Amino acid sequence: MISRIRDWSAPDSDEKSGQSAADVAITITTQALLRLCAVLPTRLLHFLATCASWLAWPFKTATRKITERNIAIAFPDLPFSKQQNLAKASFGQLFHAVADLGPTWMSPTETILDRISSVVGGEHLRESIAENRGVIVLVPHMGNWELIGFYLAARYSVTTLFKAPKLAAVHDIILRARQRNGNKLVPANKSGVHALVQALKSGELVAILPDQVPPSGSGEFAPFLGEPALTMTLVTKLINRYNSKAVLAYATRQPDNSYQLVFRPADEGIYSSNPSSALIALNKSVEQCVLDCPEQYRWEYKRFKYRPDMSRRESY
Repeated sequence: MISRIRDWSAPDSDEKSGQSAADVAITITTQALLRLCAVLPTRLLHFLATCASWLAWPFKTATRKITERNIAIAFPDLPFSKQQNLAKASFGQLFHAVADLGPTWMSPTETILDRISSVVGGEHLRESIAENRGVIVLVPHMGNWELIGFYLAARYSVTTLFKAPKLAAVHDIILRARQRNGNKLVPANKSGVHALVQALKSGELVAILPDQVPPSGSGEFAPFLGEPALTMTLVTKLINRYNSKAVLAYATRQPDNSYQLVFRPADEGIYSSNPSSALIALNKSVEQCVLDCPEQYRWEYKRFKYRPDMSRRESY
């Protein structure tokens, strides 16, 4: 059964490469900056993030261009001026999210959890857990998704897919941070999918970012905010095969720099035995989260980089 689900996962690889002097320098610098962010007063840290976003916005960076393009694709009927306002707000939120990485990854767990000022919809998670069918917590790329892992691991047994970050300098930091509360990280390969299956069979929680673009041949197209988007099939296959429940979760930054955690039930169509219908419902579930707080969605992520014929979108 697992072999028929594994198509989303990356190939197994034991290849390792040595670090160059430049890599070591980048690692040391990145770790120093993260530690600095972790010890700065929260208000000062976010004041600096605001200033940095204002200074960076006038430059036509790739991040800004992708953000603007994604918003234009997702909200074509929105007047250009409002598209620009949303893009600028999202650009600013990105700087705040980056500033919060240091405190989130390097502060004591108690300090991190104290940043949560409120939890909305927690009953949806508790009711799903009570059914003892295993729960897939779907965590879109918005707000501080790292915080979701800390919150869940402090209360439940959680297994999460882990894909090595592009920036090797933060690899070990992320691993240590996410595993502190007992969050079990598994690789995005066959063994990782096997671990997810075992967790669901045991009635435990599995956390997955559902809006990642899967590798070629490991997903199907389904509408996302009105645009065809290559979407992973792993989630809907797990739900269908193991009769698991699905709950959406996201953490949005508040004006006082605390976070509100929100849990939402997935669209009922996600439990359909029809693969296409289930995939449509998966994206619809993510859409509902995005529309709740669109400025905190990570629009700089190339969500629409493939067209249905698998050609790359030129504007990216």
